[in-house]
Amino acid sequence: MPPTLPGYKIFENSAVVTTAASPLLSAWIDTTGFTTVVPWFTFAGGTTVFTVEGNFDGVSAADADFAYAGLTSGTSFTVVSPFIRFRLVQTVADATKSKIFIQARA
Repeated sequence: MPPTLPGYKIFENSAVVTTAASPLLSAWIDTTGFTTVVPWFTFAGGTTVFTVEGNFDGVSAADADFAYAGLTSGTSFTVVSPFIRFRLVQTVADATKSKIFIQARA
């Protein structure tokens, strides 16, 4: 798989996430080619928890040893694992807005 270049979109979602459709998981993303990620997101309605997970092979379950801090919209974070994926969990009530844009950076 060729590396993902800095500046490329690596994940997006604009569909409203319901409690029935929760959790929403991105595919595993190979982090070859970038070391920083900039998330932008906005949610409304219910209770939304948006996190990033890491692992070694892009196939197995998330590896708890790759501890990523809580995400803040507009604030970049450093990649510490060979693969990452994003998890959105919607509880209490359906969201009325679930917008996500994630971009790779050098």
